[in-house]
Formats: sequence, C-alpha cells, structure tokens
Amino acid sequence: MTELTFFIIIIFLILIETYVLANTKYFWLGGVIPLLGTIGIVYVLVKSQHLVFIDFIIAAIGIIVLLVFWGEGHNRYNKRISKEKNKMLSNDLSQGKN
Repeated sequence: MTELTFFIIIIFLILIETYVLANTKYFWLGGVIPLLGTIGIVYVLVKSQHLVFIDFIIAAIGIIVLLVFWGEGHNRYNKRISKEKNKMLSNDLSQGKN
C-alpha cells in the first residue's frame, strides 16, 4: 500500500507541475518541484550505504523526467499565449474592416 500511495503522490505532483506551476508566466515557479525532487534524489544518494552504477542512472533519469515536465509545461504556456495573441490580432483586423 505504501508504494501505491507514493506513486499516486508522484503522479499528482507531476500533473500539478505540468498544468499549474509551469503553465504560468513565471518560468521559475515551474522549477520548484524539479528543484525539490533533485534535492531529494541527491539526499537519498548521499545517505545510501551501498550504491551501484544503476542507482546513479535511475537518479539521472528521474531528474531528467522532472526537467522535461517543467519544459513541457512552459511550452504549453507559450503556445497558449501565442494563440491568445493571434486571436486578439485576428479580432482586431476583422473589426477594422467593418
């Protein structure tokens, strides 16, 4: 049950990251969860007694995934802003013809 709860929390945080935090005009706000995730991963690696190479690979993949979701959320914001600007411009041009 503990692993299921952990995965549900991770999925929830990734969804918040992509659709709420990174989807704003403040680029740094989306970096909160990747920063906390990276600190957590480094903390676990430092405190672990027996590390093998695969542990470092998994940690790197985890950090990369967090950064990808951050970038995807910011790209979603840029597309939304671009679409709104284009819509406003087309409305202005169509009103100017009347």
